[in-house]
Amino acid sequence: MDLLGDLGAADQLTSARAENAVLTRKVKELSQKVKELTVENQTLLAEVEIYRKEGAFASTSNCTVVDVTDVDETPEEFLKSGNGVYPSDPAVTLQELHLSSNPLCCALHPDDTILATGGADFSLSLCQWGGALAPTPDAASNVTKNAIRLRCSSPVINLGFSQQSMGKALPVVAAGCMDGSIVIAGYGNDVSGVSGMLLKPSIDIKFAKYAKGLAWSPIAPILAAASADGTILVMNVSQPDMETGSVTVEMLQKLHLSGTVESICFSKDGQNLICYTRDTPYLSFFNVENEFELTKINLNKTGGSAVGGFEDHVSFAVMDMSASPNGKFLALATDASRNIVIDAKTGKQIRNLYGHTNDGFSNPKIAWSSSGQYIFGNTQEDGSICVWDVASATIVKRLEGHANPIRALYASSLTDTLVSTSFDKQVKIWLSPM
Repeated sequence: MDLLGDLGAADQLTSARAENAVLTRKVKELSQKVKELTVENQTLLAEVEIYRKEGAFASTSNCTVVDVTDVDETPEEFLKSGNGVYPSDPAVTLQELHLSSNPLCCALHPDDTILATGGADFSLSLCQWGGALAPTPDAASNVTKNAIRLRCSSPVINLGFSQQSMGKALPVVAAGCMDGSIVIAGYGNDVSGVSGMLLKPSIDIKFAKYAKGLAWSPIAPILAAASADGTILVMNVSQPDMETGSVTVEMLQKLHLSGTVESICFSKDGQNLICYTRDTPYLSFFNVENEFELTKINLNKTGGSAVGGFEDHVSFAVMDMSASPNGKFLALATDASRNIVIDAKTGKQIRNLYGHTNDGFSNPKIAWSSSGQYIFGNTQEDGSICVWDVASATIVKRLEGHANPIRALYASSLTDTLVSTSFDKQVKIWLSPM
């Protein structure tokens, strides 16, 4: 009887395991179906919004007719799908660059040799990440061990290297901190490694609230910093004096906007400083070369003409933005599970990208591939990175590797290199497969 009882229990256990396996597969299938339906729903909602605008517009007799042909026209750059070349190989994983704290932001030097990260441990870290590609088991740990860490006054939440100006970039990196301070560090880079120090600026640079974003002009040593207090500071940064540990900073302009500045970048030609202010339906373009003259592009317009009745409606916030490599387009990451590609001059919507999830409690990030054919973005659901083919507006790959959601993304405009930081405390460098 004991033997028969044991056999019966074993059969029940085997049956239960088989049923559990079937249910697990079913749950995965249903989860995938839910994701597909969510994408379809988001697409339909976008179409409904367009039809609603067109209907309201058509009933308003004093409005100019929207040129539908112009709205639907596809730019030459996006007539063909991408060539399949983009960073997808997690070639380097750096652990504990910020010890037991999360890395919160990242950037690459204009020549891709230096990786800068900021962390919740109050530090700005600089390292020669390429050493991690050496064929030795301790290559990555040696990069982490040799990284320099500069202590700031609070968590470092955004940063950026000075870009090329007159054929050469200033050897400085700027960082924005949680306490509203803007830090400028000088660095050196040679075969012996990276060196660096925090510099004392000639003027105090600090906001009333935390720093939301930084942007360097691509053509001049001009730094723009934005804050949650609605202020943007635009500054000229001179060559640092590494012997005295000082740097001259000249304030060019202070801009005071109506609310939190969520995102900021320069146009590729350096002529415009572009930003988004929360609870507004437009992007603000400040002409740097013409006394910061303001031009607004309404994001509720599908083309260049006004759409009656909905110009001031706000359905999302632009949390991150990036100019395309050729400078013709802007990629916008919103808090409504929708990324948008627009014409950088007219504001015309070129593509809407769906398939991810980012709501008002998320941290949307976006970046272009060096070819301009793909866009990278995060999702709050998991630690994957979505890769969209811009031409087809579809996700062609999800880069898996991080255990927790992505905190920051940075894509090189020079090579097929992508950097990601995550709440799993890792920094990954993704390269194009050989």
